[in-house]
Amino acid sequence: MMPKQGRFKHRVNLWIDDDLAARLKAEATRRELSVAVLVREILNRALIEEAAIDGREALDRAIRRAIKKDVDRLAGLLVKSTMAGATAMYMNVQVLSDLGKHDAANIYHVARKKAVEYLRLPENDGEVDE
Repeated sequence: MMPKQGRFKHRVNLWIDDDLAARLKAEATRRELSVAVLVREILNRALIEEAAIDGREALDRAIRRAIKKDVDRLAGLLVKSTMAGATAMYMNVQVLSDLGKHDAANIYHVARKKAVEYLRLPENDGEVDE
């Protein structure tokens, strides 16, 4: 049989089993399409979905590369801030103790509770009461 003239210029031959052939025919009948049109639609949709998945994976990799430096920098700043805060806390307790405040540990615990309360406040409510 001679190929139809028209927009299709390439022919693909493949072997399929009876089950797949029956399912293709049933689906083509259900959609009121020829098996050839159905197969073209399925192949086209599969290729589009694969391209979308590949594109998303490439985009994910690009985003991860782009933000990695910033994430690493923020992590480093967080470590430095934590170290500075811990150092200041222990220095304050030591200074209070050196000044003869025998309840330095209690002062620390009260200050810590106030800090926790402060951090729970909305941003504009963080002013210190006098």
